[in-house]
Amino acid sequence: MARSLASPEFSRNYGFWSEDEQRALTDSCVAIAGVGGDGFQLGLKLARMGVSRFRIADPEVFELENINRVEGAAVSTCGRPKAEVFRDRVLDINPEAEITTFLSGVTPENVEEFMLGASLVLDESELTRPEIGSLIARRARHQGIPDLLVMNVGFAAQVTSFAPESSWTFERFMGFSSEAPLDEIAEGGVDFARCLPYIPAYTDLRSLRAVIGEHGAAPAPLPSISAGVDLASAIGSTQAFLHLTARVSRRRRSPVWAPRIAYTDAYRLRTRIVRAGKATHTRHLLVAAARQALGRNPLASYTPADIARRSG
Repeated sequence: MARSLASPEFSRNYGFWSEDEQRALTDSCVAIAGVGGDGFQLGLKLARMGVSRFRIADPEVFELENINRVEGAAVSTCGRPKAEVFRDRVLDINPEAEITTFLSGVTPENVEEFMLGASLVLDESELTRPEIGSLIARRARHQGIPDLLVMNVGFAAQVTSFAPESSWTFERFMGFSSEAPLDEIAEGGVDFARCLPYIPAYTDLRSLRAVIGEHGAAPAPLPSISAGVDLASAIGSTQAFLHLTARVSRRRRSPVWAPRIAYTDAYRLRTRIVRAGKATHTRHLLVAAARQALGRNPLASYTPADIARRSG
């Protein structure tokens, strides 16, 4: 049975948004690039809110290392494509949902089809692959839709969006020209000083050095925990709500647009809006460095030596 505005699945929503806003959600189509972490959790929240059409791109399968933070990752799903696990979870929430999957991920050949009819795109592609994010951002500008970017870091998360007509593009955010060729962007890599303005003050900076790969060491995978992923999905789905209901909402705040970025830190019980860029990153980094030098930060176990020891 098709859902209507009177469906019991939506009844508790109406204490916080209107039937017009609910209709806007149910009529929306959301494209999500990457459902291995924040994207999976955020997409499920949107499905529960009423979004019923998704276009999902992810070339990876779930592995045991995903279990610590992703609801869809379990022993029973290891080895299965992440996009297909997401599809099954959404269909369990709403059997009428329409989910199109792209198991090769986002590519120059399929990006137009991937984002076909989307009202919003969520870029949860690999942060270390800025050429993919640039490809998505350029298509979003062509379609005139917002490009939402959410990242978790420790017990915190940060969110911003790129407006289709703004000079503050994803490429500029990452430190590239908006017209730079994708292969040039791929070779340039990622500059965390640009794309990670918030560094929690309690960070063990040895972990950050491991991710950067100092002194010729191979960069370690980005560490991530369930609290940060859940928080990212919460603030990200709220920003998605503001985007998807913007045409019918009244008295709502505007989404956070680049170059501004909002972060929420559950550990510090703090939420702020800051300006993206190296100055903000450096300010937070210096605080963390001072705390670490004074022995005030708890130590993690993510140095190259720690990782090598656990690998046997």
